[in-house]
Amino acid sequence: MLRIFFILLLFVATLTVTSCNNGNNGSVNEDVLNDTTLTIDKLNKLIRQNPKNADLFIKRSELYLESKNFEEAINDLEIALKVDTLRQDVYVRLSDLYLSVGKSEKAKNILSLCLHRFPFNVKARVELAKLYLYVQMYSEAMKEIMNLEANNLQNADSYFVKALILNETEMYDDAIKSLKKTIEYNSNHWEAYNLLGMIYARQENPLAMEYFKTAVRLFPDNSEIRFNAAYVLQQFGETDKAIAEYFEAINLDSLYYQAYFNLGYIYVNDIKDYNKALEYFTEAINCDSVAYKAYYNRGYTYELSGNFKMAEADYRKALKIIPNYDPAVNGLNDVIDKMRVK
Repeated sequence: MLRIFFILLLFVATLTVTSCNNGNNGSVNEDVLNDTTLTIDKLNKLIRQNPKNADLFIKRSELYLESKNFEEAINDLEIALKVDTLRQDVYVRLSDLYLSVGKSEKAKNILSLCLHRFPFNVKARVELAKLYLYVQMYSEAMKEIMNLEANNLQNADSYFVKALILNETEMYDDAIKSLKKTIEYNSNHWEAYNLLGMIYARQENPLAMEYFKTAVRLFPDNSEIRFNAAYVLQQFGETDKAIAEYFEAINLDSLYYQAYFNLGYIYVNDIKDYNKALEYFTEAINCDSVAYKAYYNRGYTYELSGNFKMAEADYRKALKIIPNYDPAVNGLNDVIDKMRVK
């Protein structure tokens, strides 16, 4: 009889636990979370049925984020962390959202909390280093990276952030070493190739062209890689190749202001084809109507081609955007003097 009573007691306890789980933190089928037709209204209903299921709050946060409702997206991730403090990925997601709305202190605090609870979370450590880098706290940023190295937790991202810190503090040789390590860990890290090429270009080292040649081959559809490859080729006097790469950048991004501007610069200064230069400076202005340097350079091109009236108009437009812009002031005075003589 005692044994039967014990079994009945155990059965009642099991029912109680099961009932509690189903009402509060019951599991939700993975297919439900991956349903592309899932709406916030549907999630609201599921959350009422499962108020302790962190995945539902995370999913609703994603939907709020899609509609640019940052406040609700943040609120749901905060709730998800209260429901399940062990979700390490949520700490990092929440820090990203805090940053996106300008709450850098909250971003730092949530990452610090994550690392207090999970000191070997590499992603959080790297993100905290990036945050310190963003606010130019270079020593603090490097401490976070060195913590990873001390615990043999380096990865491509940590080496890249280290390179960024070293680049910002003008320790270029060490930055190059870290960028090469980044590529060892991740051969498809386009930003590492990009920064390597730009550092070598800053040092006037022809290796810059080799790195961008490789980068273009690996990342042919990356407009930034194409543009910087063109810029480096232009720097080293490979004008025809530079022009071709600028066109590739424009093919990928038809509103690439700087590519049009640099083409205009090449055609007015190197090739002396003023009509082409005017065409590209005009395209640059079409991309950015307040680009005072483009107005100035188009004015300068008009001046060189003898069209002083158009030059005067562009110099004045540049000065309207940036009053007292010295090159435009000087250019305007020059063309006014030339028109008087004429």
